[in-house]
Amino acid sequence: MKKDNNLNPENEIQAQTPEIETVEENTKKVKKEKKDKKPKKQKLLKNQAFLKRGSYSLAITAAFIAGAIIINILVGALSDRFVLEFDMSTEKINTINEDNLKYIKSVKDKVEIIVCSEAENYVSEMAFLAQQANLVSNSEYFEQTLKLVERYGDYNKNISIRYIDSQTTEFAEIAQKYPDDELTFGDIVVSCTKNGNERHKKLSFIDIYNIYQDESSYTIMIDSNNIETALTSAIAYATSSETKKFAVISNHSNKDYTANYVSLLKQNNYEVDVIENNISNEISNEYDALIIAAPTKDFNSTELDAISDFLENDGKLEKGLIFFADVTAPYLTNLYDFLAQWGIVVEEGIVYETNDENHLPDMPTALASSISEAESDITSELPYQFVTDYNAPLSAAFETKDNITVTSLAETFGDTVIAPLESIKDWTGSGDATPATYSTLIQAEKSTYNDDNKKIASYVLAFSSIDFLTCPYDGIYYNSNKELTFNAAESAVNAEDIGIIFDSRYIETQNFTVSESSARTVQIVFMYLFPLVMIALGIFVYIKRRNS
Repeated sequence: MKKDNNLNPENEIQAQTPEIETVEENTKKVKKEKKDKKPKKQKLLKNQAFLKRGSYSLAITAAFIAGAIIINILVGALSDRFVLEFDMSTEKINTINEDNLKYIKSVKDKVEIIVCSEAENYVSEMAFLAQQANLVSNSEYFEQTLKLVERYGDYNKNISIRYIDSQTTEFAEIAQKYPDDELTFGDIVVSCTKNGNERHKKLSFIDIYNIYQDESSYTIMIDSNNIETALTSAIAYATSSETKKFAVISNHSNKDYTANYVSLLKQNNYEVDVIENNISNEISNEYDALIIAAPTKDFNSTELDAISDFLENDGKLEKGLIFFADVTAPYLTNLYDFLAQWGIVVEEGIVYETNDENHLPDMPTALASSISEAESDITSELPYQFVTDYNAPLSAAFETKDNITVTSLAETFGDTVIAPLESIKDWTGSGDATPATYSTLIQAEKSTYNDDNKKIASYVLAFSSIDFLTCPYDGIYYNSNKELTFNAAESAVNAEDIGIIFDSRYIETQNFTVSESSARTVQIVFMYLFPLVMIALGIFVYIKRRNS
């Protein structure tokens, strides 16, 4: 009988052994997989945390870069519309005067400023011109000119600036366009074209830079920069449609007090002539207004008839007369009778202030006056008072008569009396006199309407003192004599805009310093504020990353 090996117990054990080994191997494999799987999971979590922190850091970096880009774009956009530069000098030497800035921003016509030099060569070319003229100069003046010229284009996009090399054909074309101006390098031309008509004005070296000669050393030097006044005035001239003209009647005055006044008018684009001879039968119609300053000799009837005809202007009116009184002169009967016909009374004597608070110390005749309650374009923009000495007593003869309306525009404070001029130093009669208010500026307006139903008028304006012109008290902070007399001149010639004045503002640069307040601001920002912001930002990022 044959043996069956499959029934052999040993064989059975051997047959089962591989299965047992397989189970053991599987168990070991599972354990190994579990063992291998655990570190992978931990590693994955670690990588996720790292990724999270890395993403956060990347996000912060991206946000910082994006913020920097946005700030740069924003600053660029704002710089196209606003001036983002700051003048930290004590005297604000690179800053445009507030009144001029107001006018510059109001210009609506297209204006071109042509500088006859390349920007990078302007300073050296001006230094060369100064050297050729044996002038002691400072390059800061020339650098200042470039900076201020650029400001005009920054503040008003209607104003464009063009630099032209004086050695190019482009300059030759400009010189040919304005042959009467005899342009040379460094000149500045301001032009404006309206309704097909162009008006322009040239500014030369002496228009921009003020020349001064030292009397002790005989040194001739540039002592200040007048570019702002000159350039703004040139823009006003180029954009205006007409030029008004004054005539100063000088042959009735022993002394000329009008030099500063004439200079002020010319700076503001008015033409001024001087009538030195006696007035004949008529005064030229080319003038818009007359000026009589501190007359000491009376006018005859022929002269006064000529003045009257001038103001009447064949019924068209729109003429003016400005009178400045001088109490030291004899009483001018004929002239004062003529003014009385216009409602302006000039009395004998001198105005004396009895209230110590309203006059200069120990000078009761050097008194303050203020704007009256009457509404007028002449005084509407003047917030200050006026200080003048030796005032003639002015008053109104009537309010309205024969189409003439009389208005007191400036007057004393009500504690003034009339004193005799000859004994003013020893006068003690102020206690017995009755205090009253006297005018320091009176306006007489004669008006009617033309065929187009438009109001037309001629004006006579009388000031109580020649001090309004000489302005000896301009240093007093509340005094605005100059502004008042200029506004009166604009009213006399029927100017469209009253109150815009381009007064000389000499900008000195020798003592260039950073103001204390500006220096303190820079110190606080860069030494304290900026570091603290950076430290706070670093702490914030650290805490956020640690908590995450």
